[in-house]
Amino acid sequence: MNALDRAIATVSPSLGLRRMQARHALSVMQRTASMHYDAATTGRRGSSWHAVNNDADGAAGFGRRQRMAAVARDMVRNSPYARRAQDVISNNVVGDGIIPKIVDAPKALADEGLTLIERHLDTTDIDADGRNNLYGLQRLAVNTVTDAGEVLMVRCDLPLGSGKFLPFQIKLLEPDHLDATRDGVFSDGRSVVEGIQYNAAGEREGYWLYLVHPGTSGYRGMRLGQQSEFFPASHVAHIYRQDRPGQMRGVSWFAPVALSLQDLSDYQDAQIMRQKIASCFAGFRRLGSDAGKTSTELDGTLGPGLIQDIGFEEEMIFSDPPSVGDFDQFITSVLRSMAAGLGITYEALSGDLSRVNFSSARMGRMEMDRNVSSWQWTMVIPQMLQPLGVWMQQAWMVQRPAKALAISRLRLDWVPPHRILVDPAREIPALIDSIRGGLTSRQAVVRSLGHDPERLLQEQVADKASADEYGLIFDSDAAHVSGSGVTQARPPGSEIPKLEEDGDE
Repeated sequence: MNALDRAIATVSPSLGLRRMQARHALSVMQRTASMHYDAATTGRRGSSWHAVNNDADGAAGFGRRQRMAAVARDMVRNSPYARRAQDVISNNVVGDGIIPKIVDAPKALADEGLTLIERHLDTTDIDADGRNNLYGLQRLAVNTVTDAGEVLMVRCDLPLGSGKFLPFQIKLLEPDHLDATRDGVFSDGRSVVEGIQYNAAGEREGYWLYLVHPGTSGYRGMRLGQQSEFFPASHVAHIYRQDRPGQMRGVSWFAPVALSLQDLSDYQDAQIMRQKIASCFAGFRRLGSDAGKTSTELDGTLGPGLIQDIGFEEEMIFSDPPSVGDFDQFITSVLRSMAAGLGITYEALSGDLSRVNFSSARMGRMEMDRNVSSWQWTMVIPQMLQPLGVWMQQAWMVQRPAKALAISRLRLDWVPPHRILVDPAREIPALIDSIRGGLTSRQAVVRSLGHDPERLLQEQVADKASADEYGLIFDSDAAHVSGSGVTQARPPGSEIPKLEEDGDE
């Protein structure tokens, strides 16, 4: 209470009370107004934000998705770092391939399925273009998802007499094949949004696809035209990383880093040009008035070590080329930001291992491995490979109708590529201790290394039988040699067979 308030309260206590109540209420309102999230501000500090309440597809609509895909493809074509980032992602997600494995099937049926996998999926017969096996198609799909944000896999059925081991093939299409002009609502509640058709319940019914890429030029594009056709959803797999609920289409993974990458490329070009121009001049010679030469124009083209005449009054001035300054530090900072935006490590993106030791490299790799595992098990396997497994079973049942019921009951698992061990001498003993301690199973460890446990066991049995047949003992055989290298006593009945000599009957 100030002096005025005290004077008013003395003359009129009720008026003084109302003044104090109003001042208290104003103070509460001011405190309440200041209690908010800084990120919700609409003032000067938040003026650079593009805060909109669009859904995931609305934010990338009106051609923005296609624009980002075209920009990303341009960067992959021309920027070594963009190409490197795409290779790192595909090499870690797919590697040598995510391999199929048949489970919950009788041995005879499993062996037949393994033969079909090796003869059809492991060869170029699976590719409608005849260029890749299944694992090459996996890599191509991940590359397309990385730059364009999404990829379409179409099932192409073949007649039984086609000569293929299974009567179907697959074809990968870039998202440009989606007919975005197909957009609207039908009277029965169905709708088409950017070429994807939905029923009244919001489930995908199919896709309107161009048979030829819209960017195709020449006779092929004119002959086939640009009329889209409807493909049922049962024959199309739409593969993309879903970042928000309700998101129906993917966005280029380079979207968060595109501007930074372009600025980095421009900065590098500017620095290179700066150094090239500076290196062209070794010095400048100012001519005297009697030299008979008044022109200061360059004679010919620039070249390293050039001494340029620049005017009267003879004088020699040697150039002081600009230094690159903090070029390396700036490049490193930008690449670290790019690596974080793409979900990979700086070392994997740049190839620079000068700032890491074993522990820091391993910790960074472990975090990247979590991203890779997520991309494998939440995108590639459920969206691409599991539908492919269903198509394989359906084609197999068409080929072998007598075994259709048994084939429908089997299950296909998928084994991701093996994880590269940073330090096998330390990590393998740790894995063995985990198995011995009951913290994991041998099969789980074998799968984490990218191998099929059943195939590995078959190879081990075959190796042991072959070694015993010829009386060979290896250090790797725990039944004969201990971990310390000492030969162990053989159990009764396991004597080494004696090989017959030449000439014996």
